[in-house]
Amino acid sequence: MTAAHLSAGRAQRLATSRAEAAGLAGQPVSEVTPSRRDFAQYVATQKQGLSVIARFSRVAASVERIARAQAWDNAEVAAIAMSTAANGVAMRDFAALSDAVTAPVLRDDLTIDASQLYFARLHGADAAVFPVADLDAPALKELLRVASSLHMAAVAEVTSRADVERAAPLCRVLVGIRCVRADGTLDVAMTAEVARYVPVQCVTICLPELPSLADALALHGLCDAVTVAADTLDVSDIPELMTRLIGG
Repeated sequence: MTAAHLSAGRAQRLATSRAEAAGLAGQPVSEVTPSRRDFAQYVATQKQGLSVIARFSRVAASVERIARAQAWDNAEVAAIAMSTAANGVAMRDFAALSDAVTAPVLRDDLTIDASQLYFARLHGADAAVFPVADLDAPALKELLRVASSLHMAAVAEVTSRADVERAAPLCRVLVGIRCVRADGTLDVAMTAEVARYVPVQCVTICLPELPSLADALALHGLCDAVTVAADTLDVSDIPELMTRLIGG
């Protein structure tokens, strides 16, 4: 595994995912209703603009988080993303927020086992992230099969050209670029570089949060969707931010 994969707590995120998968192993699978929200359709722009994914990752009061999510939903955000890793959203709150919005919901944690897909869908996820660099071909194939059966979008996380070359040929996979600096913040230049290797027909998402609106300009024409931090932005500023991002 490269230094890029280990940066910004990636090793910890992967360890958390493995622990979750181990905890879910052997548990009976409850009846799960397939997703009815088409994440791919909502975020795709054919690179003609940027759709917006509002990401919630920090601990906050459930009522406040739901109110914020509904404000984003009312502003016609393309999707909501949530992380349930350390300092993230509890799964019960994930489910409550998913029920409160009409936009599709991405679970932005590393999914490495089919049991996690059922678990995520049971709590309202419409899309999941698969770390291409950390999955062998049989494991990836099985995850894609299960995701398809649940009508969930599969987002292949890539950090390099080599990852893109593995992800791009896969059927019905969205490409999620996660290039970050040592401090975990978005590396815009590296994201743009990796995006240039993604076939134009692939829906491409910038998974890390944008540090500023100016950074979005570098990704126009390269990505379909960008991610913004939804936790801290004043609700009254959401419509203007959406207009500026989508309008470029």
